[in-house]
Amino acid sequence: MYRMWGKTALALTLALAAASGSAGAVRAEQPEQQAQEAAANAPVYQALTDALQVQVKSILNERTSDSVKIGVVVRLKNESNDNRRVPDYELRAKTADGAVYTLLPSAGNIRSALAQSENELSYFVKLDNKKPVRLTELQWVDVDWNVYPKTENVMLTTPVSGQGWAGSDAVFQDPASIKPWGESFTLASSNLPLTYTPVDISKQYDGQKTEYIVKMLVENTGESTETIPALILEGKDGQSSFQGPRVEQGSVTIEPKEKRYIHFAVGTEQDTVLKTINVLTPESFVTTDAKGQAASVGYNVGRLQIVLPDGELPASQIQPVDYAGSSIISFDPLNKMMNPDVNVSLVDITMNESQGVGYKTAVAKFKLTNKSQAPIPVPAFGAELNTPEGISYSGSRQVSSSKQLMPGLTQVVSYAFIIPSSEQGNHLVLKLSDTQSAAPFKSTMAALSVAAVPQPEPKTGMGDTLSFYPFEVKVDSWSIAATTNVVTAANTQLTYGYKLKMHLDVQQTDNIVVDQDFSKMKVALVDSAGRTVAEQNLSFTQSGGVNQLVTGEINIRFDNVKAEQQDNNMTLQIYEAVSTEFGEAKRLLAVYK
Repeated sequence: MYRMWGKTALALTLALAAASGSAGAVRAEQPEQQAQEAAANAPVYQALTDALQVQVKSILNERTSDSVKIGVVVRLKNESNDNRRVPDYELRAKTADGAVYTLLPSAGNIRSALAQSENELSYFVKLDNKKPVRLTELQWVDVDWNVYPKTENVMLTTPVSGQGWAGSDAVFQDPASIKPWGESFTLASSNLPLTYTPVDISKQYDGQKTEYIVKMLVENTGESTETIPALILEGKDGQSSFQGPRVEQGSVTIEPKEKRYIHFAVGTEQDTVLKTINVLTPESFVTTDAKGQAASVGYNVGRLQIVLPDGELPASQIQPVDYAGSSIISFDPLNKMMNPDVNVSLVDITMNESQGVGYKTAVAKFKLTNKSQAPIPVPAFGAELNTPEGISYSGSRQVSSSKQLMPGLTQVVSYAFIIPSSEQGNHLVLKLSDTQSAAPFKSTMAALSVAAVPQPEPKTGMGDTLSFYPFEVKVDSWSIAATTNVVTAANTQLTYGYKLKMHLDVQQTDNIVVDQDFSKMKVALVDSAGRTVAEQNLSFTQSGGVNQLVTGEINIRFDNVKAEQQDNNMTLQIYEAVSTEFGEAKRLLAVYK
């Protein structure tokens, strides 16, 4: 059985967690203590020459169907004040049966080491051997080819029994290398003062692909800016392995004492249930052919195993909080999307029947206020509704051309959710997510326990208040008259229409900026058979591009109504309509007969 890095020069030293609790909770840790323990147990350096020291970083010992791959990466440190030439020693791997294999140096290895520098040297060999090999030691050998017969001197030996990553078939046995979900760890192999904590995992979909998105909290406990090393996560369900790279592209740096998130996307089959997640580090080896063309060979080395709870995903770091109406929403302070100078509150969330289509539409209205003295980009956060049964419904954001929040002003943004007609909306969780940091995936920034207000019976009386926050509209009176138009073309045709006259009282209750993308008041004419024969949107702004709603009398024409005859028994229906990226969402407010 493969034993992952014991307490030897190749040890993967991980800080032990001190806190207890549920597997889904992020356990209390002391990053400084972890860093000290990691430094104390880190792989040691050995003297290669009077000025150069080496430390084994990683070993690959992977058997495939037709070969055995052995890869070794060592760190070379020059602590002198002069440049030092890297000696042309051969690196050899000795096995338990006495065989010795010479590894080839990478074409990318340095030839000399700068003063006070640290570099990595890579070595690799592929054996045409179908049987596994057990490595016992590494040897640095000085070969003198200038004499005959050649002479060899072993300059340094490092024991490596039981060490080496065996690929996807590797089994972690060292308890220090196996961590429950939510427990912090360090990677001694990186020689960096970074502490990692898995804080969230969710199942998301990218087109037709199923992805497990893992969010990892990274803390820099050191005194200088560090670059977070490239890591790869390998999810396992007990039979199959699925590897996922970091979502953030390019170099990711972290300042001293800073905390930040990184994300990984592990693509799996649709019905895959992950049991463990391995933390891997990528290594590379460069070869050159007879023409001098370079080619890179890449492989991964396992460092740590994270064990997930059986049967379900662990609880998220962001837990739902009971939401008090109109209070300011508290976002995860480490999120990189929400500007702290923007206050966000939920105005309301309503659930409305959609006639004749078999589903309901829930609409959530948010109020965004810029507290600063400068314009701020409008945060395009994501929103989703989650039911107690674990079903999620993504929200469609209101279409808006507004890109900035002006200083000291407030805007309203709406999200629409399509949900089944059977949903009662009593116990829902509204999640707000960062859609940029891990794009195209999302990361939860806040979670609210809410109840969607069911659609009330539509108003029927004159003078009843209709709410279009921040506006209130009263219809004091209305009347409708039929019109007839004669269209002369190839054949003379009659078209029917209607003229609607309404007397309105329109009031704005809060000082909120409203533009042409704000929700509209939709008026619809329904005939005696229950068919909508005409409808029109009315805007609360002058720049809305349609009829503006004002206090007083307004007249609306419905021309070219699709009807064969006029109907003298029309019903007037009034909706609030929100234009979203996936179409129009509306809720019925009033029915006048």
